[in-house]
Amino acid sequence: MLHRKLIATLVASLLPVSAAYASSDMSCDPSATIRQNSYSCAGLPILSPGNDTRINAMLLMTDGGVLAQVLPDPESVPPADRTSRLIVPFSYDFSGWIDIGQKQPETSSDSSAQGAQSDVYADGEGSICRSVTSGDKAFNDALDAAKGLPGDEAARLRATRAEVAKACATGGASAAWTKPAGLKSALGQQFATYLDGANAFYRYDFASATKAFASASHSADPWLKESALYMAGRAQLNAAQANAFGSDSTTPDRASVVKVSLGAADTVFRAYLRIYPHGRYAASAAGLQRRVAWLGGNATQQADLYDKAFTHWSPKTSNVPLAQLANELDSKLLLTDNLDPGQLQSPSVLAIVDLMRMRAHDSNDSTSSKPLALDELQAQKPRFANAPALHDYLLAAYHVYVDRKPEQALALLPQSSGASLDYFGLSQQTLRGFALEDSGQADKARQLWIDLIPLAKLRLQREALELALAINLEQAGLVDRVFADDSPVQNAGIRAILLQHAANANLLRTQAQNRATSGPLRDIALYTLLYKELTRADYPDFITDLALVSDTPSDALKPFTLPGSTNDEGYACPAVRDVAATLQQNPADAKGLNCLADFVRRNPPVYGLIEDPVVIASVHPAPAGSANASATLGSAPSQFPGKSYQRMSSYQTVISSADAPANERAYALYRAINCYAPSGYNDCGGDDVPKGTRKQWFTTLKSTYPRSKYAQSLKYFW
Repeated sequence: MLHRKLIATLVASLLPVSAAYASSDMSCDPSATIRQNSYSCAGLPILSPGNDTRINAMLLMTDGGVLAQVLPDPESVPPADRTSRLIVPFSYDFSGWIDIGQKQPETSSDSSAQGAQSDVYADGEGSICRSVTSGDKAFNDALDAAKGLPGDEAARLRATRAEVAKACATGGASAAWTKPAGLKSALGQQFATYLDGANAFYRYDFASATKAFASASHSADPWLKESALYMAGRAQLNAAQANAFGSDSTTPDRASVVKVSLGAADTVFRAYLRIYPHGRYAASAAGLQRRVAWLGGNATQQADLYDKAFTHWSPKTSNVPLAQLANELDSKLLLTDNLDPGQLQSPSVLAIVDLMRMRAHDSNDSTSSKPLALDELQAQKPRFANAPALHDYLLAAYHVYVDRKPEQALALLPQSSGASLDYFGLSQQTLRGFALEDSGQADKARQLWIDLIPLAKLRLQREALELALAINLEQAGLVDRVFADDSPVQNAGIRAILLQHAANANLLRTQAQNRATSGPLRDIALYTLLYKELTRADYPDFITDLALVSDTPSDALKPFTLPGSTNDEGYACPAVRDVAATLQQNPADAKGLNCLADFVRRNPPVYGLIEDPVVIASVHPAPAGSANASATLGSAPSQFPGKSYQRMSSYQTVISSADAPANERAYALYRAINCYAPSGYNDCGGDDVPKGTRKQWFTTLKSTYPRSKYAQSLKYFW
């Protein structure tokens, strides 16, 4: 058990799996690939049908420099963990949002703006009372700054403002509230009118609030003028949605939305943004405009507003964090049941929907979006008049991911990347590389990957290109080039996978002794070499290569150096070197086979050491010559000779041997039956053994070897 944990630590899970599937087809197949035509739990730094739509939204609509601060940082991975993790694809968790360590945007001093920037903004306006406490400071600061306001009036206004909070504390059921009396200055009366509106607002009397705020907005005081106008919009928005939500609903009943109030709110927010394009509440007003469009079911306006919000997003001026804005886009527009792509005029938002509709379609999944047809995509061209390259990209993506016509894709993509790569440029060039590979031009694609790597400056770009190059080389049988001195593939996680899955004995032996590489990679190479030699019956080389294990081996390599021992069931095995020597002399030796199986049982392969890693399935058949169409790293045939070892084969050989000593045969029967404990499924590999055969083994063990501790301890045959 201890060594099992050590091996798990050495090469831990490469792709953490998210439990959330937003904008998905309710399937999740993370793989070591940069091609994803089905929804995946793993994100890519390129526009892809398999990406969650929120990832695509940020890639497409946000400045690359800003986005680089949001994507996972490869440098944050501790050096000791780099052989056990791929940076691309990157993991994320949308149950709340990506844990990106991003701070909330800077908030203005106004209570309402701060309220609109709360961390639950994407779910709507929320409780109107959330801003009442912080609003005291904003109001009091405005009193201090007001020119010509008598001091005694300011004091009375300040005290009265404190009373407003009680309306929220009691749910609007506190005693009647009146304006402060004795205010003689016009400015004092205007501040009192604002307070009258605030009090009504917090008592859910939105009609009275609107009237008071509208009056106060005519003040010459700059704070009153701006704040009252903004609050008039908020009052009308709340009036519009007052009866639109049930107690446990986050989806509005649009028939219950008050259209007149919603239109008034839209008019006020438009007026506010026209007069105060950089005002203290501009970000909040823009965010509330999105809510107005959502409540009104205006997908065209929603898409345009999201386009603008992403394009101009910054940490200091936007009302929500970038990641939360993407979450809002998803929940408020992209995932709505009645979304009609025909209503979308924003090229960016339409492109996100188009990519989602290019995913491999499951006809049995009712949550799947309607597949995109080529003629529909072609007919969208006028809507991409201001973004023709994006439309060409979508057409090329369709030819790569859907109808598999790579030559047509190549005709639509730029032949060179230019001097630098943004995320859209990377998307174009990776798609070009895919089309080259699919059209039988893997060598040209390989050169493209090599040429692009020096241009990769933004976060995760290099890691994606290294993965593309490594897959290309593996598929071509050129794994050695990944480990060449001048190789651009430096990612330790990529190298670890290739050592485990693809490398031949010479490469493993060389890397096990390469002092220029990291200790963990050397351990992976040597462990894999010894493990495969032992389990594929290459006993002479195994015994020779044991000399490569140092006198002070790492924890991962210690199993190859341990002396013989007796396990918990009382079965004794010699050191693994002696097991190999015995099997070299007699490959059918019963004890040797049992002990080989016991070594494998106690010391599982390094993570992922299998011949058939999971590949993302596609409903579209790949054309001839397109071996890379669904390739994942480690999916090519291993260059290490021999077949993978299965413990069950050793047990069956001993069970069927007439010459096997009684103790060895009894132990093989015991272990073979336990391969199915307790689930009833075989965890020892090989073909499934019928239940009748397992019953026969159980009967043989009990009747032929009744005094063995194995027979006495076994109660079921599962």
